[in-house]
Amino acid sequence: MSLRDRVLLAAYPARLRRRHGAELITTLSELTQGRPSRSDRLRLVTDGLRERFRLPVRQPLGVVIAVLATLVGGAIGLAAGSWAGEQTYPSMPAVEAVARDILGPAARPDRLERERFALDVVERLGTPAGPADVQRRVGEMHTRLGETGWSVTPVERRGDDQWSFWAQSGGLRVSVAGYSGPESAVEAMGYPVRPATYLPLVLGGLLVGLLAGWLVGAALAYRLRGSVPAVVVAALGAVTLAVPAAKLYQGLIIFLGRDDGFGVGALVHDALAWMPWPLRDPTVFPDSLGPGLRALLAGSTLIALAVVIAPRPGAGSGVSQPARGE
Repeated sequence: MSLRDRVLLAAYPARLRRRHGAELITTLSELTQGRPSRSDRLRLVTDGLRERFRLPVRQPLGVVIAVLATLVGGAIGLAAGSWAGEQTYPSMPAVEAVARDILGPAARPDRLERERFALDVVERLGTPAGPADVQRRVGEMHTRLGETGWSVTPVERRGDDQWSFWAQSGGLRVSVAGYSGPESAVEAMGYPVRPATYLPLVLGGLLVGLLAGWLVGAALAYRLRGSVPAVVVAALGAVTLAVPAAKLYQGLIIFLGRDDGFGVGALVHDALAWMPWPLRDPTVFPDSLGPGLRALLAGSTLIALAVVIAPRPGAGSGVSQPARGE
């Protein structure tokens, strides 16, 4: 069989390539007198792709397997798309420069912290400052940022001892707040503005994951049928995968419900850190994706084990059998 024939047959599931591959190529050659046209080859590829999406007929378990695999695939696509979208977020600028813009060139901030997706600037006001002093200091910062080209919201009073506003410049959004009392201080916390690329990458990952999940589910439906041990192991894998998958869909719903458009503290794939007991220690704040990733790995390993222990389909005859449920 030539390399071109092998490429054409790659569109078919492995179960059909092994059993009917040579017959398909022979039939194509006979029908076209050994000179298949481009449209003939395209038709062969299209038929092969159609077989990849087809489920065994009159087998409800196959439908269940395909649906579950589709949902899990979509969840994994969500996580992958969200992670890829996170890489497009802008990094934080130098915190010293931001502090000068907000506090003024003569200020001496008490804390300067910068991470990839966050920065924090704190200036303590020394002796306990009254509400009027804090309001005046916050107003000075508001005026300075507005005069230097930042977009600023009006100063708002929150309770009796706090004034705050938002400021934005380029890909950076900053929350500025001042507090009066014994620990009087002003604090500016910066976050990246959500890039326009994030949500399309998330939704694109979802669509690709759903498509890939159906293809995997269809293949599993054929591979596992008739093997009770393999189905049991696959069911355990599905239960393990269901938890992180459900959390990822929950993460998508939460993300779509947010309208602030900044920060990376609640991206879709962060839901992998929200795993329940016993998949993680509930006394530890879920600040790591490890529990969710481990659950995905464990579930995928069980599915792979089910494929390994499932017997290979026996030989059959007739090219038309796959259409009747092969």
